[in-house]
Amino acid sequence: MKNIILLLSIFLVMSTTLILTSGTVIYAEVPSNDTSIKKTNLNIAVAADWGCNDDAKRTSENIQDKNPDLVIAAGDLSYKGQVSCWENIISPFESKLKIALGDHEYSDTKGGKTGVINEYLKPLDLSTTYYSFDKNNAHFLVIDPYVDFGPGSSQYQFIDNDLKTSSKNPNIDWTLVVEHIPMYTSPSKHPANSTIRDIYHPLFDKYGVDLVFSGDNHNYQRTFPLKYNSAGTDSSNPKISNKDSNNYRSDSGVIYMITGTAGRSHYSIKQQAPFVAKQDDKNFGVLNIDINDKNLQGVFFANPKETGFQTISSKNNIIDHFTISKEKGQNTIDIKNLGQF
Repeated sequence: MKNIILLLSIFLVMSTTLILTSGTVIYAEVPSNDTSIKKTNLNIAVAADWGCNDDAKRTSENIQDKNPDLVIAAGDLSYKGQVSCWENIISPFESKLKIALGDHEYSDTKGGKTGVINEYLKPLDLSTTYYSFDKNNAHFLVIDPYVDFGPGSSQYQFIDNDLKTSSKNPNIDWTLVVEHIPMYTSPSKHPANSTIRDIYHPLFDKYGVDLVFSGDNHNYQRTFPLKYNSAGTDSSNPKISNKDSNNYRSDSGVIYMITGTAGRSHYSIKQQAPFVAKQDDKNFGVLNIDINDKNLQGVFFANPKETGFQTISSKNNIIDHFTISKEKGQNTIDIKNLGQF
């Protein structure tokens, strides 16, 4: 009898514990020496077009409040003469930071490409301006649109091979791309770049990319899931594969996001493009992505303002929210529970 109790105790200690809410795994405890089970919970903060002012500092504080596992700065990190100031702003989460380069890194950094390497890459232990990495069950690809990216280029070959490899990896459920120039945008200061769109959107469709983060336009935009439209000579009218405002299946298409909200300034949006589900040109803030196994939730949190700040949740001003699910069943977001972000 004692042997049976001992064996049962060992079984309970070694077993995986699951807590389920509406069919979704929210916590899994596994033996510490079991490396075969992938970690599937990941929280990410995304913002672009930083600069060095009080609004950028508030974005940094907003990110720190979320305590993410990973921070992505999607280009235009600092502007002329502001590198050291920006480094101070991001220092609380520098160990979690990955960056994409924007036009201002190249135009405003002394020493050209060598200056970019010394000022931005080396402090983060990066060796190239385009690269990829895995974190838990997510794959990240960073593109440099200011280095040759056309078919036949070294960067194109890297991107094609990288996406092909990650799409076959059974441990990867999510693929996210970071690239500063918008491929799709509502009318604002900078138009969408058709060259990079025509080259890479078909690749993104082919290899099942889920989200693309960009910046350059200093506002927030999120498209519906889109498929590349090759009909005619103009690809600026993509196929909208799901017109739901907030909730999507992963096979719907690629969602393109502009997160130029870190604090540099605001660019007005003149009208809303038919393929854009949500946009905002009044608030600085951070996009928070929460991956939980085969479910993804995205929330854009505006920074607290000094006066007249009204909250939707108990902690933050929620401007946008959406979900993507790769599981069967409901994939809606519960506004009441957004305080966990």
